[in-house]
Amino acid sequence: MNILPIGALRHRVTLEAPIDAPDGAGGFSRSFAPVADLWARVASVGAREDFVEQRAEQATSLVVTIRWREDVVKDMRFIHRGRRLRIQSVVDPDERRRFLVCQCEEIT
Repeated sequence: MNILPIGALRHRVTLEAPIDAPDGAGGFSRSFAPVADLWARVASVGAREDFVEQRAEQATSLVVTIRWREDVVKDMRFIHRGRRLRIQSVVDPDERRRFLVCQCEEIT
């Protein structure tokens, strides 16, 4: 990945980590806690529509690029302008610990 131009990381996002708590019936209840507010590049790369439980659901795929951090993992999420973007994969594109490219999905 080339060096991003000045101003490319211009969107403010909140990184959130999942917290799983037992629900008393053998399962768990998931909530999220804020980890950090970050500057990011957010780009939409596609969308699809599926029928889930007899209703239409639209899933939007996005790529969120942030400065490198070692604590970002799959299943965390970003909050961007009220939208919840679930992280599906995290890649250090040039393995130089400069940026992380996160493939994300928003389901509406």
